[in-house]
Amino acid sequence: MSPAAPTPAAQKQRTRTNVRQSKARRIKCDEAKPHCLRCQRGKRTCGGYPDGAPPSSQTSAVLLSAKPGKVEGIHISKPKQLGSNPELDRLRLLACTVLSQGQPGARTEAETAFWGHLVPQLALSIPSVREAAAAFGASYEQQMLKRTCDAAKFKALKQITAAMAKIRQDVLELPHGPLPILVACILLASAETIQYRHTDALLHLRGAYSVLNSREWLATRSSNGKALAEDDLSYLFGKLDLQVITYARGNSPELQYPVAAAGLDDADLAALTPQKADRELFRTLHSCYAFATVASEYKYLPRADVRETLVPEQSRHIARLKRWLSCYRQYLQTDPDISPLNYQHGLVLQAHCLSALVYVANILDPLEMAYDKYAPQFQQIIECVEEAMGARSTEAEMPTYNAEMGLIEPLFLTAIKYRDSGWRARAISLLRRCGREGPWCGYVEATAAECVVRAEETAVAAAAAAACHATSLTPTASCDKGSAALAKPAFLPEDIPEQARIAGHSLFDIVEDASGSQWAVVEMSRCRDMEAMLFDGQPRPKVTKHWYMWKETCRLWHS
Repeated sequence: MSPAAPTPAAQKQRTRTNVRQSKARRIKCDEAKPHCLRCQRGKRTCGGYPDGAPPSSQTSAVLLSAKPGKVEGIHISKPKQLGSNPELDRLRLLACTVLSQGQPGARTEAETAFWGHLVPQLALSIPSVREAAAAFGASYEQQMLKRTCDAAKFKALKQITAAMAKIRQDVLELPHGPLPILVACILLASAETIQYRHTDALLHLRGAYSVLNSREWLATRSSNGKALAEDDLSYLFGKLDLQVITYARGNSPELQYPVAAAGLDDADLAALTPQKADRELFRTLHSCYAFATVASEYKYLPRADVRETLVPEQSRHIARLKRWLSCYRQYLQTDPDISPLNYQHGLVLQAHCLSALVYVANILDPLEMAYDKYAPQFQQIIECVEEAMGARSTEAEMPTYNAEMGLIEPLFLTAIKYRDSGWRARAISLLRRCGREGPWCGYVEATAAECVVRAEETAVAAAAAAACHATSLTPTASCDKGSAALAKPAFLPEDIPEQARIAGHSLFDIVEDASGSQWAVVEMSRCRDMEAMLFDGQPRPKVTKHWYMWKETCRLWHS
């Protein structure tokens, strides 16, 4: 045998199927994975491919399943070697860790698989997703882990810029299909919204919506005949769209989804599953908030002719929400074996259904006192959230972030509109325990809610004290009540008159002082005389004529 000829053992190292084998233990090396699990378990050097390398020289289609639904059809054509960048890898791993945790109960099983499996895979193998994940990690580290030095801010901005350049290149060439672009846009929008740049985040989402609405990319998916609005990815983007229109009231939805006219019925109840309940409620909420956007323009215009057509539609939306809530609670009674994850998610769904029910039911009523009729619904929201947050086994090591809707929106509506001091305090306390949910921030919304509560209760106490001071008679029981309120406020809804209630509120800005402390600028409005405004002869009275508007700056205390 020639000295240069390979030995028989060396010839058998690679089989006909191009799979390496360990000579000592015959452990097959799985080259399809960046680090072979079999080699790791055997504590041997992996003979497979390094990070980012293609599993073979040919184009391969990777099918990614997320039970009970699935997201399919990413085509990877000749992925590029990602190279070694320890800082980029650190930020990417931070992003994947944070996104895979999330707020307990806020996600379905399919969404949990999306953030816990699909996103890390794409962040490892696709350059644009990797850059976008690193941008999110840099923003999260700077804002939520409080690395407020100038270097951290510059790093976050630099990483966002690099990610945008990669995404622009992929949009032009589509080297890996549309799915990585959609994921990268979500990550980049999340990176922007963590920095409180909500307008920039919305632009990234709109770019993803345009890709999602394009029917051309459906040809790159497996030919299973699914419609655009019937897969998990489309529903995820629909929830992001819903997140926008619930945070910025008055915005119209960007995406359109069909809604069954009758909603759930008894036949559907027999086949109801957690996934079907989630999708049915999502479609209902999308339709309800789209209606609320239109109806809100006529809230203070009682003589507008269009109100006659809006009232029946409002009743249909309320009936659909009540029907969903009733069916879901019946389903919980008939299925005692529901998994803890699905039960926890169901609590969040019920809170959102109750929140939408209260909001839509009052969208055409100009009086803030109309919310007082919905005390049971407000209390159920707080109880659902308390149970959902109490079901978590341990507290998260880091502040949580969810791109989808979670617990903050129902809690914030309760803290603002339910004028009961005890329940308000519980809602604000729960808000402070929440992390970030898209544009919603737990401690920011808690601070804004405290601002509104303080403005209302101070107005009531000051009015009572002024009335006692103006009278020349001996102070009465009402005066004593007003003095006690100034010392320790404790109000019921009936204690706060309409003229003391805050009707409009918004987060105007987040500013930072020289010491690095953050302050929230909250804008509020109160009607001077509701009766005079409603009977104003002008079809659209000037805002300044009937409304008193002002801003307050409040210190943000991070939980």
